[in-house]
Amino acid sequence: MFTGAPLVPSKPPTVERMLKLLNLKKGQILYDLGSGDGKILITAAKQGAQGIGIEINPYAVLLSWVLAILAGVVKSVHFEWGNYWQHSLSAADAVVVYAMPQFMPRLAVKLQKELKKGTRIVSNTFTIPQLKLVKQERVGFDKVYLYEI
Repeated sequence: MFTGAPLVPSKPPTVERMLKLLNLKKGQILYDLGSGDGKILITAAKQGAQGIGIEINPYAVLLSWVLAILAGVVKSVHFEWGNYWQHSLSAADAVVVYAMPQFMPRLAVKLQKELKKGTRIVSNTFTIPQLKLVKQERVGFDKVYLYEI
């Protein structure tokens, strides 16, 4: 049995906008919490970032690895089968999350506790209370929110 949010991949235009908002530099580390099919990290790796995805669904983790191999970025990304509540995020330069709203207050506490000052966070669709909102944008029917620690 799996816990967590359902697997709902971000749409390609939304992925592009999230990465643009994060403004990652070559070699920076992006964490994707609930990384699903891995496409956000694969896209970021093609742009020069390093990626770590944490996903509770083992089938999605396997799919992520296959897609990373096919995209030729397998050396720039790492996908872990697990629960992001049990992982340290301290190495992150940026974080992407597309999680259910009921998880966001607890996630805000984790992010504030573990991330270094200046770390940028982008959330797809749902706001993260208690974090400093820098910008919000609409992409089709989606909204993306940029925060900074």
